[in-house]
Amino acid sequence: MAHDYSYNSADVHPHYTETVVPLETVRDCVEGSWRIKREKYTYLPHPSQVDTSSKEQQARYDMYIKGAEFDNYPALSLRAWLGKMRVSNTTTDLPERLNYLIQNADGDGTPLLSALESCASNIFQTKYHILVADYQGLSDVDISQLTKADAEELEPRATIKQYTREALVDWNYRRINGVMQLSYVKLRETGYEFNPETNVRDPIESFLTLALDKDGNYYQQKEVDGKDGDPDYVTIGGANLKWLPVEIVSDEELPVGDLPQGMGMLYPICESALYRYRVSADYKEAMRYLVPTTFTKGWKQGDKEIFVEVNGREQMAWGPGCANNLPNEVDVDIKSVNTELEGFERYFEANSKKVKALGGVFKDGMQAQRTATEADIDATEQNAMLESVASQLEYAWKRMAAYCGMFEGLFAPDAVEAALDQIVIDLPRDFATPKLSVEEVRVLLDAKTEGLYTTEQAIKILEQGGWGTGEEIETWLANLEEEAPSISSIANQLPREPE
Repeated sequence: MAHDYSYNSADVHPHYTETVVPLETVRDCVEGSWRIKREKYTYLPHPSQVDTSSKEQQARYDMYIKGAEFDNYPALSLRAWLGKMRVSNTTTDLPERLNYLIQNADGDGTPLLSALESCASNIFQTKYHILVADYQGLSDVDISQLTKADAEELEPRATIKQYTREALVDWNYRRINGVMQLSYVKLRETGYEFNPETNVRDPIESFLTLALDKDGNYYQQKEVDGKDGDPDYVTIGGANLKWLPVEIVSDEELPVGDLPQGMGMLYPICESALYRYRVSADYKEAMRYLVPTTFTKGWKQGDKEIFVEVNGREQMAWGPGCANNLPNEVDVDIKSVNTELEGFERYFEANSKKVKALGGVFKDGMQAQRTATEADIDATEQNAMLESVASQLEYAWKRMAAYCGMFEGLFAPDAVEAALDQIVIDLPRDFATPKLSVEEVRVLLDAKTEGLYTTEQAIKILEQGGWGTGEEIETWLANLEEEAPSISSIANQLPREPE
């Protein structure tokens, strides 16, 4: 479904309206070139600052946007990060009564590990993601309904519902029992009702409010097409729940009593992709001006008729097998513009390096070479980023499982913290590191020979670069030093590059 950011009601948090545009930018960049080009002027302004509406300028923009290249490294980077996290290898161990979550975490058939990966994907893109634990609640009710109706007849189980950052249109914290606590969230849902007889889809907009009333009791309330349903209070063992079973999981620990306005870790990579997209449009247009242009001179009255009579056409033709028979005094001259495009090439190379420094993945014919030190630094920073996300995911999802246990009658509300020890959701931590290329290893060995690196430093960098264990690399280097090879011969003795 297309992303919908059209909700402009005054009944939203001030920070929501301030972040709509960057959130939409990230989502569009991940969708790729077709979405970016569909939005036209939003991401690629017209090259003319004077005239943008004439037929000539409209034709110019059509060629301008067709020539622009949007490299899809936001999506490539996102897939690479998710791949390195290897969520599918997560270790899970839940109390027997909660084992159903492993196969169906949200009540809609989504396995727990798939839900974890979806959560991680949204965090990379938008910084934080909303999780709601529910049991016979309004989050399970059809988008067009105000009340639970017959939900009790569906043999419900506690579920974990996910909401994107865009869905969280309003929120509030307040001090309860001396602690700043999330006391109100308003979640927007959009969809449609489909009539198979008329083939018509009627759009629906609804809102789900999760809040604490003035007495501190938790309730849910639905709003559909401007109509409010009755508050639905949630009880555990006959007593009102005193807090929201909601977790907002981010790429870092959230500040107390507030939500950050910043974007996810993918956002600067999306910005770099858009910068490159705009420069590529200028680059392609500049290249079009360099195409040789044909000029003719010496025409006099009556020559056109002679040309048509002799050639059988009014236009000149070019290419293999074409001949243009011209009147005696008509001359042809082919001219081209001489200019330099190295500035564009340097920009593209710098842009590639910037993306890699941000932990992104870039694949094109101009791979930016990194030194061994740069690769080491980038690997360390990327692993730290993935470690932070993994820790936050584990913390949030363990709590959500505990909340489900509370709804299932396993734990009392005041025993949820202690129950966390009974829940295991451990993500892998041995994140894959970038592999040093053969050329990068050559540079490293050359630098070591010149004394810029010690043997210990070189071994560490090669090990982190995926070229074997420290002991294997130490033996290999020792053998090279005994033979005292030249740099050119080293290339023939390098181990096979890791795949």
